[in-house]
Parts: sequence; C-alpha cells; structure tokens
Amino acid sequence: MNKTIGTKEFAERYGVDQGTVTRWCREGKIENAYQDAPGSPWHIPKDAKPPASYKPKK
Repeated sequence: MNKTIGTKEFAERYGVDQGTVTRWCREGKIENAYQDAPGSPWHIPKDAKPPASYKPKK
C-alpha cells in the first residue's frame, strides 16, 4: 500500500496548480516530501498539508 501521492493528486486535492506544488516541494514547504533522484517525481505523504501561507480559493 502506497503511503504517498504525487504532485498532481496533491494539486487536485487543494485546488492549486501542479507547478505550485512542485515549487513547494522544491522549497521544502511540504513536510517530508522527497524525490528518489533529482528530476524524478515527488513523493508527498498522503496526510501532508499545504504550507501555512496557502489560502484556499473561495
């Protein structure tokens, strides 16, 4: 059972652009997100939350 999701699923869950999620990962704003190697997909814990600066769209 996989305990991580990708940037696409995280983006859909929180209504943000996938590129934004990638940037958050790269900047360390999503706790415990990691890559297997530079340039490989990001692995984000299923229970991860967006950064504190995230403002949901109304």
